[in-house]
Amino acid sequence: MRVLFLCLVVVAAAPVAADEPPEDAAVRNAIVAAVRARMGEDAEVEIDTLRLPAGWSHTDVQARPDPSARLGAAVRFSLGTTPDRPGAATAWTGAAEAHLRVVVEHLHTRHAVSRGATLGGEDVELVRHEVDGPLRAWPGAEAVGRSRALRDFAPGTCLARSSLAVVPLVRAGQDVRGMARIGGVEAEAMLVAGDPGDVGDVIRVVNPQSRRALKARIVGAGAVEVIHD
Repeated sequence: MRVLFLCLVVVAAAPVAADEPPEDAAVRNAIVAAVRARMGEDAEVEIDTLRLPAGWSHTDVQARPDPSARLGAAVRFSLGTTPDRPGAATAWTGAAEAHLRVVVEHLHTRHAVSRGATLGGEDVELVRHEVDGPLRAWPGAEAVGRSRALRDFAPGTCLARSSLAVVPLVRAGQDVRGMARIGGVEAEAMLVAGDPGDVGDVIRVVNPQSRRALKARIVGAGAVEVIHD
């Protein structure tokens, strides 16, 4: 049976206890931010269960999911403490495990679609519900008109990125607007994309002034956010 991803019905999440320790709340917030960075800022993220490392007491924390993390199973996050000075590297000193439920907006087929067809607005519609699969962005409105079906689709199929051939939103060699957050300060600069990609992808970018190579996550058409590990 050909199954790419499982689309799930949204159910209510257990509420967070009012007396939750601040370090637990800080990790929850960091995990939500990390998932939204992967799957889109409008993703609704619920944490059903959370397991912290013994003795974890930090409240100024960042979280980073394992590269192979998938929804529908326990997700492991590396935990790091925010550096005290601008430009310093994050100290990844712990790990947490969480079961998540994520709701995102993504494309469904309106009718049967044949393999090789280019998807237009008459072929797909935007829906919003809980999804399963890798922690990565799902095709949304930006993919309409520049996506080709890699298989036959029945009506109402959830369209995962692996089921479509999408013309990249960012092309290698393209000038992109780069944003960086360092020590609470935001800065912007024009960079050059070293790799192609879509929203949520991490690519290599180059500062044309310094020739320094950086990592950045695509956040929109011609826009990236620089990643500081």
